[in-house]
Order: sequence, then C-alpha cells, then structure tokens
Amino acid sequence: MKVLGLTGGMAAGKSTVALLFRKAGVPVFDADACVRQLQAPHGRAVPALRKAFPGTVHDGVLDRAALRRLIAADSTVLPRLEAIIHPLVRQERQAFLKRCRSRQVPLCVLDIPLLWETGADRDCTFVMVAVAPLSVRLSRIQQRYRRGGRMSAADAEALLARQMPDRERRRRADIVIETGLSRAHAARQVHALLASLRQMRERR
Repeated sequence: MKVLGLTGGMAAGKSTVALLFRKAGVPVFDADACVRQLQAPHGRAVPALRKAFPGTVHDGVLDRAALRRLIAADSTVLPRLEAIIHPLVRQERQAFLKRCRSRQVPLCVLDIPLLWETGADRDCTFVMVAVAPLSVRLSRIQQRYRRGGRMSAADAEALLARQMPDRERRRRADIVIETGLSRAHAARQVHALLASLRQMRERR
C-alpha cells in the first residue's frame, strides 16, 4: 500500500486536494477532523485537558475560547496542549492505516497540516504539498473571516509568518500541487497523479 502524505500551509488549498482524492475513492485521514473529534464533548482528549488546564472543561465540554485565552497568555500552554493531542492523533492515524491495509487498498492519504513537524512523514511513501501564492491565501482567509470565521486578516498574516515557509515545503516534498489558479486546475493535477500511480501498479 502506498501512503501519500498531504500537507500545506493555511489556506493553501489542502482541503480541496483532499476532497479530490476522496471523490476518486481514495481513503483520507483528516488530522484536523480527528482533533475536533478528540476535543468534542466527552471526547478522548477531554479528561486530560481538564486535568492539564483547570477551568477549560465543564460537564465534559471543552471551552475552546477559554483554552485560546490561555494559549495567548502563556507560551507554555501550546506545547503542553500538543503533548496531549499529538499522541492521540498518532494513535488514530495508525488505526486508520491498519484498516486500510486490512482492506488491501492500493493508496491512502494522510491529510496532516503539521506533517513534518510531528514526524508523520515517517509513515508516508511520499509527500505532497498544496501551495498557492500568498495573495491568494490571504484572500481565501479574508473570505472565510467575512463568512463568520474567527480570524482577522492581520491575525492570519501573523500566523502565516510563524508557519513553515512554502519554499521549505517545496524543497521537502516529493510532489507539489498548485491550487492558486482554479479547482479545475488542481483536479487535473490530482487526476494525473492518480493515473501515474495506476500505471506504476500495472507495470509491477
């Protein structure tokens, strides 16, 4: 089984690429969705969060706003949070890979924003990064914000500045998918990749 790691910066089009794989019938592990599930009411991470960050959990429900305030006020909070969440995500990822192997699927995707930062690339046969020009990414973020998101453009720029630069992602990646032009352009790249992988399997 081939394992394709999929990563990219904020608003780089990673979710669009992941959706294209799902539509093609490829199983996708969504790390962000996994985190949301772990932190959902009575989720697996909630007891540890309650113990580590008193006052952030009430009746089994995480107060995300309270946790965000802690993160903003204390630089030690985020590493402690990651130390709780990342091992649980890794367990869920390994369970996903085990299910895929048992079903003998030829290809699966690990959609993980912090792929290299968490060492998840070690589970991958190859890594693909979604990229888009900074102007496009900022425009996408502003559109999200206008639709009721929780992040301003200034906050987004500050966050992007803290993330791994795209030039470094490109250097590390085996495959680069450009998402800045259109969804159709991204789809053509994904379909070409899938066709290439099928040809590789047929030649074996």
